Amino acid sequence: MQNYTIFNKQNKVSIVKTPIKDENFLGYQTIYCNSDVLSSYDFSTLFDDKQTENYLIVVEQEDIKTVFERVTSSLYFVKAAGGIVRNENGDYLFMFRNGFWDLPKGHHEKGETIEQTAKREVLEECGMKQLEVREYLASSFHTYYMNSRKEIKQTYWYDMYCHSSEMLTPQEEEGIQQLEWITQKDLPGILSHSYPNIRCLFESIASCNKYEK
Repeated sequence: MQNYTIFNKQNKVSIVKTPIKDENFLGYQTIYCNSDVLSSYDFSTLFDDKQTENYLIVVEQEDIKTVFERVTSSLYFVKAAGGIVRNENGDYLFMFRNGFWDLPKGHHEKGETIEQTAKREVLEECGMKQLEVREYLASSFHTYYMNSRKEIKQTYWYDMYCHSSEMLTPQEEEGIQQLEWITQKDLPGILSHSYPNIRCLFESIASCNKYEK
């Protein structure tokens, strides 16, 4: 079943179908979204940068994609793509930038497919020569102010492979300070110093057993 989670500056908004029983949503402000609520509620208030409450939008009869489009209708959409890169040992490639561990990604350019964007951005940001794109994994959403407007970035994530012997060079002009292969053992510590949407992404692919050996 498709759910959506949108990360804002200080809060997040999750959109789910009924029935929902999940301890992860304890303490959320719940909005039961029927057709009347969908047409009258000012969802833009949920994405104010001063907003600290997490919201759970429970979709009753409506189509969940339709609700997502209505909830985000005040935001300007931007597409991006990147990769969860692994090597032959099952280690993950992370980059350190702006004080956080992150994954390589970047904006979609005109004329590219999303998969082409993902591969180009990973190659550019990590300075590698050989990279295999395997499969699409998931999307993540986060909001921010840019160009005097509130934008929402949808990032498409792909499973990728690169051999550990490949030379890596961080793209310094993009503020990338360090590139590191992270073992499964060290992954929880790295994710604790990453962004909430990155942690959510790894939880999502783990729940789907994407990386089971």
